[in-house]
Amino acid sequence: MRRVPPDPQATGGPRPMSQHHRASKHTSATHKLRPEIEARLPLPCVECGRPVEKGMRWHVAHLTPASKGGRTTRANTGAAHAGCNLRAGGKLGAAKTNQRRRTSHDNREGIRPW
Repeated sequence: MRRVPPDPQATGGPRPMSQHHRASKHTSATHKLRPEIEARLPLPCVECGRPVEKGMRWHVAHLTPASKGGRTTRANTGAAHAGCNLRAGGKLGAAKTNQRRRTSHDNREGIRPW
């Protein structure tokens, strides 16, 4: 019996990146901002408020998400625990997916509004 490798997304593994995060403009800005933010650690996590300290896994995170018009600038970025930032992105992605599903479901013929 062959074993099927686990789904990386189900196990908390690598997730597909959005177009925003693949863009060279975003990656170059993030690489420039990370050392600046790291020099100021410990800082509060932009997601949960607990301290992000040197030696921890952390991400450069947006204060105002890119999906809501936030830009990758010094004023709109800070440190976030890796887990906090991944969870926050997952919630935004799920909200978009659920909205699309609701819209397509509601547009089907025969669905009456409440």
